[in-house]
Amino acid sequence: MHQNQKIKNSKSYGIWSWVGALYAPIIFWVLFVNLPKVEWKYVFESNKTRVARHHQKAKNIGLPGIPYWRNTGTAAILYVNEEGKAYAMCGPDFFCSEKLNAKTGIHYLPVAGGVKRIKSNVIFALNNYWCDSYDIKNSGKCRSGGWVNGSER
Repeated sequence: MHQNQKIKNSKSYGIWSWVGALYAPIIFWVLFVNLPKVEWKYVFESNKTRVARHHQKAKNIGLPGIPYWRNTGTAAILYVNEEGKAYAMCGPDFFCSEKLNAKTGIHYLPVAGGVKRIKSNVIFALNNYWCDSYDIKNSGKCRSGGWVNGSER
């Protein structure tokens, strides 16, 4: 009887206790490192205010609109202003007249065709999807749903 009593009093740990003991410090460390990096003032921001903030950011830099990137081999950039007009920078991706290309400095040329906003950070223009460069966190492919992991390059 004394031996059975010893067995009942000894503690045995289940699998979930071991899982918790193993993963709790890892989760705590990940949260401890990453939470201070989150810009909390933009976490609950609406799409409308995000687009307005990005337009203001582009104006402050001196761009004709929000830069949108097409993640292809050329990495072309399209600038869309508040009215929905698209502009392209003259150069290897978008050809302008020889007279305009010969001038020094950066020149923007309006792009023919319409721009359709798919989401707050994705537009469709020139038969391609373009993603808002201010929303890019890592490399990826620009699709109608936004940036996806991987690279076309």
